[in-house]
Amino acid sequence: MNEPHELRERARRWLRWAEEDLRAARVLFAADDVVPRGACGCAQQAAEKALKALLVDADIDPPKSHDLARLARMSPAIVHRLDTGSLDDLSRWSIEGRYPADLAEASLADARAAVALAATLVELSATLLGNEPGQP
Repeated sequence: MNEPHELRERARRWLRWAEEDLRAARVLFAADDVVPRGACGCAQQAAEKALKALLVDADIDPPKSHDLARLARMSPAIVHRLDTGSLDDLSRWSIEGRYPADLAEASLADARAAVALAATLVELSATLLGNEPGQP
């Protein structure tokens, strides 16, 4: 078992990376020549890292998985707070969204929903870790 302080520091690093991915998603979404698929991909990564931060904090080794609903179910702190259907929608951008033949083009509505859900997860994870979003 890891020391609580060590776990919290590792979890905060995951959270910092989640916040950075969320910033990238927001920049891509707000750009004049917006690339919705890019915003969706960065938003998925932000959500994944935010969920994994909570797993690390609970001394659960995060699996090498992009399945956000699965990650949420593994986290006692968050599982009851989320709609897994929305998580499934966001998860699809992790792999399928990288290849042109696998998924329809992302729309502005897809990107808006992805960034909003990622923001919710990052903020919730920050709160549960005792951080204000954006704070180390």
